[in-house]
Amino acid sequence: MVIGVLPAITLLVASPVSEGTVDAGRAGPPPLTASAVEAGPTLRQTIELADMSSIAVSPDGHLLAFRIEHASVAANDFELGWYVVPTDGSAPPRRVADAGEGERRDGELATEPPVWTHDGRAILFRKVAGGEVQVWRAEVDGSKSEAVTRDASNVRRFALGPEPGTILYSVGATRAAVEEAERREYDDGVLIDATVDPARQLFRGALLEGRKGSDRFSGRWFTFGHLLAGAPLTYRALDLGTGVVRDATPSEAARVTDPPRTPDIGNPRPVTDEARSGDHRGNARVTAEDFASRLSIVRPNGRSIACAQSSCKLRIGKIAWQGARDAVVFATTDRGGGQAFQLWTPRDDKVRRIGGGAGRWGGGRDRAGCAVDVDAIYCVVADANTPPRLVRVAISSGVVTTLANPNHDLVRPGTLQFEPMRWSGLSGQEFTGQLMLPAGNRRALPLFVTYYLCEGYLRGGIGDEFPLRQLAASGMAVLCIDRVAMRAGLMDPVEQYRIGHEGVREAVRILADRGIVDRSRVGMGGVSFGGETTMWVAQNSNLLSAISIGNTLLSPTYYWFNALPGSQISPILKQVWGIGRPEDDPARWEMLSPTFSTDKIHAPLLMQLPEREFRFNVELAARLGQAHKPVELWAFPEETHLKYQPRHKLAIYERNLDWFRFWLQGYVDPDPAKAEQYRRWQAMRGSGSR
Repeated sequence: MVIGVLPAITLLVASPVSEGTVDAGRAGPPPLTASAVEAGPTLRQTIELADMSSIAVSPDGHLLAFRIEHASVAANDFELGWYVVPTDGSAPPRRVADAGEGERRDGELATEPPVWTHDGRAILFRKVAGGEVQVWRAEVDGSKSEAVTRDASNVRRFALGPEPGTILYSVGATRAAVEEAERREYDDGVLIDATVDPARQLFRGALLEGRKGSDRFSGRWFTFGHLLAGAPLTYRALDLGTGVVRDATPSEAARVTDPPRTPDIGNPRPVTDEARSGDHRGNARVTAEDFASRLSIVRPNGRSIACAQSSCKLRIGKIAWQGARDAVVFATTDRGGGQAFQLWTPRDDKVRRIGGGAGRWGGGRDRAGCAVDVDAIYCVVADANTPPRLVRVAISSGVVTTLANPNHDLVRPGTLQFEPMRWSGLSGQEFTGQLMLPAGNRRALPLFVTYYLCEGYLRGGIGDEFPLRQLAASGMAVLCIDRVAMRAGLMDPVEQYRIGHEGVREAVRILADRGIVDRSRVGMGGVSFGGETTMWVAQNSNLLSAISIGNTLLSPTYYWFNALPGSQISPILKQVWGIGRPEDDPARWEMLSPTFSTDKIHAPLLMQLPEREFRFNVELAARLGQAHKPVELWAFPEETHLKYQPRHKLAIYERNLDWFRFWLQGYVDPDPAKAEQYRRWQAMRGSGSR
């Protein structure tokens, strides 16, 4: 059943074709045209567009500090800078300091707003540079940026002290002690226990705090740190005027203690976000309950106040206090992925909608929230067709003012556009997504699908690995499907995979019944949960003609690599996925692991994996290869979960584009540099693939 209609999309004029080869045995559009690609951002432009994050408002509310992050394919690196802009939009942003290298956690760049000095003349921030992490100060007029701590240990957290002109910070083991522990372990050998990930390089194989270091499990579910990450913390106070450092008092140390540990994965009502006022108002928090949220405040005396309004029971993302007022700003997300800001005043338990709309308004790509003061909300916003920009949303009126738009050149009239699509499956489950159709012919098109999250500006799905715009420009229909929201607490992944499968199957049926797509030429790709769902569809249907994933899959190797006594991974596999040792429940393993279902996989499979994860998929590649089924496995050095290096991103984009064009359109790029690639793929096609 369809709830809603497919978008009415204006047809664009098709462009002349470039040279290339199309398999005469496959119906398909002409080769990808240069003009069609140039009509929207190129792959390089997509990789190098500016992201913004880490927003902080000055004490007087007149200035906003934020970070801009630029990737460079040529340098295979990132440039991070701190910028300041007037909150009224009266002047353009001004760069005030280099922001260092940043910290990456499983490939994602961590966000960390700067801290304004009490007088509003400077910002303080942690800077990762040259293997050190220190606190730096940058004047907002751009005149000077310098380190204010020179600690032998890396700064873990910091905050302003209770007295103006002081900061408090925490540190762990010294850098020298960490390096000595690594050298000693190198000489003595490494005890392989539950803290060691056998899939990673043992000696200095990970980027940690700006240097190559030896990493070990240091938390729940693939959280890593250096060898001495568990050492006790030391808390210090620094006088910015004199440079004198002393031990922090217990009350001062409390300001920079690590946040509480994430609730256990089995908690049916986890706290998903919390805003601490630090004063008489207490702490506001969001608790997940089934498919909804619960917004409440816990006063310092222990009294709890819950919001009873319907808006407070929607899917709530980030929350924040409205400056010094006793009111809470929160972001809600509807089923179509659109977001809105709401204001809750607990005194009268009233909720007022402030603003919002299509796309992501809750903090940009990082989902780390916006900055809020008494008068306004400041956010990085983006939608499927509009790259990130920084805006001010007035709390009183909802009026939106753009403060920074570094990607304005990428928005061009006449380019292909995503349009929202909504439908439901036979079970009644509702689905949402973003559909892009090519110019010219829109009948019996090949279709590419990716499943997981379609938030903000669509570049390549989760992980940014699939060149959606270029696939559409080549003559394919492209559909990004949002993962259906799950209830809080534990949920059988099999149910999630089946729901995803239903969404993909019904979308294909609807588009094919309308004559838009050719159901015999459907490709699918994904990363992380999206890759798992892709493999589930491939194992449990004949729907797909080509697939590509960017993540590890469940296998016996994966299980045993994470099953040494004391491991936190294998108990979670049992708790969530319902699996233990492969020999104890072969039926469950056969259902969940593609390694045991190679006879069911018929679509050509491309795997482009990070170095940390590729070993788990070697058995699958070997089994498929020995069965003469089309498969190719690539691994990218020094990548963890989400690949981030710009050159790797470009290679992944280009190979995925070539892969789906070859299998769905029969297209062979005439570039001589790709001759070996197509020789391999042609041999695969001749080996009996469908």
